[in-house]
Amino acid sequence: MKILYYTWGEWMKTDVVSTLESLGETVEVFDKKLENYDSDSAFEACLQEKLKAGFDAIFSMDYFPVLSTVAKDAGILYLSWISDCPNLTLSSKTVTNDCNRIFLFDEMLYKNLKARGANVRHLPLGVNTKRLDALLGPLKEDMTYSHEISFVGSFYQDGYRQLEKVQNMPEDLRGYIDGVVAAQNLIYGYDMVSELFDETKVKQLERIAPVNLGDGYEIASAEIYRDWIRKEVTVKEREELISDLGLLFPVSVATDSLPEMCSNIANIKNLGYVDYINEMPKIFRESKINLNFTLRTIQSGLPLRLTDVLGAGGFLITNYQPELPYYFENGNSIVWFESREHLLDLCAFYLRNDNSRGKIRENGYNIVRKAFSYERLLGILLSSIKE
Repeated sequence: MKILYYTWGEWMKTDVVSTLESLGETVEVFDKKLENYDSDSAFEACLQEKLKAGFDAIFSMDYFPVLSTVAKDAGILYLSWISDCPNLTLSSKTVTNDCNRIFLFDEMLYKNLKARGANVRHLPLGVNTKRLDALLGPLKEDMTYSHEISFVGSFYQDGYRQLEKVQNMPEDLRGYIDGVVAAQNLIYGYDMVSELFDETKVKQLERIAPVNLGDGYEIASAEIYRDWIRKEVTVKEREELISDLGLLFPVSVATDSLPEMCSNIANIKNLGYVDYINEMPKIFRESKINLNFTLRTIQSGLPLRLTDVLGAGGFLITNYQPELPYYFENGNSIVWFESREHLLDLCAFYLRNDNSRGKIRENGYNIVRKAFSYERLLGILLSSIKE
C-alpha cells in the first residue's frame, strides 16, 4: 500500500512512519501547513496535485475533515488514528464518509462515533520501545535516580481554560460550576459532569456564551460546555495534587508554565520544557516515581503519557481509568490511585520500597513492549482495512 502521511507536528510522526515502512508499506510525508481544518483551497489543491503520483490512502494522527473530503473525491481511503480528546473535528459531518477508517484510543468515544454511523475501531495508543531502548539502554536493577517524584505535563495556564473567558457569568452559575468541579475532583473513573451539568444549566450558560461550530458540525453545545468543565477539573486537580505532594516530598515538574500555588513551594522544582524524543524519556527512566493525571475529557481511554512512561522503563502512578484493567494489574504492572489521600500514601510507600517499585516497572515495561508496540497496533490497523 502506498500511503501519504500528513503531519501537523505531532510527536508520533517518526515512530509511525518508520513502523509503517518496516511493515512493508510505502510512505511519503506531506507537511504543508493547514489553515482551516474544514476547507482550505490552497492546501486542497496542493494535496490533490500530490495524490496524482498514485496513493492508496491518506493517513493522519487525529482527524481532519479536509483530508476526508479530498480522499473521498480521489476515491482512496482516509486513515485517522485519534490521539487527542476532545477532538472537535470528530463532530464534523464528514466522519461518516465511506472513505474513512477512524481508530480511537478511547472506548467511550468509539461507542459514540459508532452510534453515529462512522466506520470506527477501538485502538490504544502505542510506544516505540526499540527507539527508547537505544536511547536509554536496558533496564537495570541498581538504578541511579535523578528525581524522587516527577510530573511531565501542562498546567494549562494559557488559553486552554474557556470558562475563564466567559464574561458576565451569573454568580449562582459560577458557584454551581465550581461545585461540579470540586465534586468531580473527588471521583476517578466515572464522569459526573454529564449528570450534574444538566440541560437547565446548559441553557443558562448558552445565553451568555453561545457556541456554534457551523453547519458542517453535529455536536450539542451541552457537550462542548461539559468539556470546558472537564478541562477545569484537570487544571485544578494538577495544581492541587502537585502542591500537596510538594509539601511532603521533593517533586520535579517539567512544564512551560508552573502555577503560582506550586512555584511558592520549596520542594517543587520546575525543569522547564523538555523535548519529547530525547529529554522526556530520560526523566521517566531516572525518576523513582512518575505521575500521570489524565485529562478529564478522556473518559475511559489510556493517554499517550502512560505508554510514554512505561515504554521508557519508568515506574508510574496514575489516576484510575476504566480501560486500565484491560491491560494492567494494579500493584503488579502499574499503580493507580483513587483519591488524594491514596496518592499521598502510595508515594510515601513506594519511595521506601525500591524492590516493589522495580518489579512493577519491569512488568509494566514488558506489557507495553508487546501489547502497545507500534508494530502490533499498526499491524492491527492495516489488517482491519484489508478485511
